[in-house]
Amino acid sequence: MRPNFKNYFCFIFLTTSILTSSYLFGQDTQFSQYYATPLYLNPALTGSSQETRAIINYRNQWVGLPAGIQSFMASFDHNFKYKRFSLGGYIKNDSYGVNEGTPLQHSTFTVSGSYTIPISKYVGLNVGLQVGYGQNKLDLSSLVFNDQLDSFGFTGGGTNEPFVHTQVGYADVNTGAMLYGEKYWVGLGLYHVNTPNISFIGEQAYLPVRVSIEAGYMIPLEFKGHHTHIPDYHRKSFTFAMHYQSQGKNDQLSLGMYFHYQPLLVGVWYRGLPLIKGAEKDNAVNHDAVVILTGIKVGNLNFGYSYDVTLSDLPQQHANSHEISLQYTFNLYKDYKKKPKRKPMDLPCPSPLL
Repeated sequence: MRPNFKNYFCFIFLTTSILTSSYLFGQDTQFSQYYATPLYLNPALTGSSQETRAIINYRNQWVGLPAGIQSFMASFDHNFKYKRFSLGGYIKNDSYGVNEGTPLQHSTFTVSGSYTIPISKYVGLNVGLQVGYGQNKLDLSSLVFNDQLDSFGFTGGGTNEPFVHTQVGYADVNTGAMLYGEKYWVGLGLYHVNTPNISFIGEQAYLPVRVSIEAGYMIPLEFKGHHTHIPDYHRKSFTFAMHYQSQGKNDQLSLGMYFHYQPLLVGVWYRGLPLIKGAEKDNAVNHDAVVILTGIKVGNLNFGYSYDVTLSDLPQQHANSHEISLQYTFNLYKDYKKKPKRKPMDLPCPSPLL
């Protein structure tokens, strides 16, 4: 039987990527619904809903390819009513798979906090800090190395690759700030500021700092007048937003808009940097994907779904991605009657959460 070198090539490619720490766990997970992962987007967004919320996110990337990535994240945060601080945290797991195996698993547990600084009645500044623990776990039985192949295919023998560890744990520190008004927001996040060492082979392979910049502007289609009160005038609106992130030699930009007509939301995003050449190929145009998204709000429950249509060199019929988000808001202060000693700033950040 003729050996299937295509599968062996996928194994070797993934193994090389892991060892060089520049393609897989050398970069953070990228969610298309980044606005539905507020604690992962920016530590300053902890408690930004001014309520208590729980969010679950799931992403299945490159569903039709031999090598794909599945990501799961669960987060929880709470805003202390009539206070200026919020607390929360999240857990996240990434599984990097090849065919039926899962050679690399990345897990992290993070505690998050934020503090609000009122600048004026209509402008606020949130600052946030996160401390967490990350772990990378390598399954050598799911990998095939060069010294395990000959002209007939897989030899069945072991490898002589110099692995010192198959499991690496590290402390992680993130920080961020978010300036926002009633209709706009702009934020900056810094991740892995302590640049932890994540090498499996006993060398120095530091996780590079990730810089995240996000901004947006909401155009309401209902308006409040001086003598008019609309309880939720954001329920019909257009929102334009951007998200730029850079890590190591790689950077990415997302631009898009969505239309919100409560309880429905629809939108479209473009992800790429067409005016900047890609890091992997000097002459390649840096297109990544077009993201189509939709969502619905039923009571305190928000559901979002997005579909990535790839624009890269990967096979378009196989390299698309699915993503789901589920958010529930707890109204713990619905019947809270205690009067605050001082009037708090009651202005939630308008960044999208569905």
